[in-house]
Amino acid sequence: MMRSMRCLFICAMLGLSACSEAPATDQAVLEAIGPKEELSIFPSGTQVAEFTAKNTDFKVSYDKDECSNITPDFIAAHSDFAVFKYDTSTETFIMYEDEIYSIGPCVGGYGITSMALGDLNRDGQWELYYTFSWGSGRHRSQIGYFDSVSRETTVFEYSLFDCDMMVTVNDDGDLCVNRAELDMDSFVDFSVRAQELVGRIEAEGDKITLKEFGNQEALQAGTERR
Repeated sequence: MMRSMRCLFICAMLGLSACSEAPATDQAVLEAIGPKEELSIFPSGTQVAEFTAKNTDFKVSYDKDECSNITPDFIAAHSDFAVFKYDTSTETFIMYEDEIYSIGPCVGGYGITSMALGDLNRDGQWELYYTFSWGSGRHRSQIGYFDSVSRETTVFEYSLFDCDMMVTVNDDGDLCVNRAELDMDSFVDFSVRAQELVGRIEAEGDKITLKEFGNQEALQAGTERR
């Protein structure tokens, strides 16, 4: 009520007939979907020919570097994201509405290792959250997400060295990050199992942050955007 009266007063002072406020979204916030403890990744040929035809900027650097669709069933069933990974270079990409997006650096690591869906910015549209690893000389695991509205891929500052992480969803529906153990038949055929909790991904105002439990510091995403 007070806000409406204040708006009318300002309009009268400026000689305007009406004030327009930012429309409130009527989109329902989506509940997070992801593994609780374990995730198995299996390679598929679904849409691979379509993806490789579109991914013309990527130059294969190995004689045998075959691409597979590694999208988990729960992501394929609830969203339009498709995730593709090369089995030698471990380079990983997201295809969304026929456009291709890189997840981040993969050289020297395993590429993408886990995935979950969330709507932490509360716009009624999915973000794809994921962990990935890379590192020349020292293995590191990081967390990123792809925003389907802004079409930006964002990576958190936090890195876990010499081990891996995975994204999980707990019984309360929180999007969490755990240390992880990987059982790999190949870079595109593996399972990942959650170990101790590392942190939780949260919304703070209009920012999506990673709260790392080791020092309780909220780390704002955004150090790398593509």
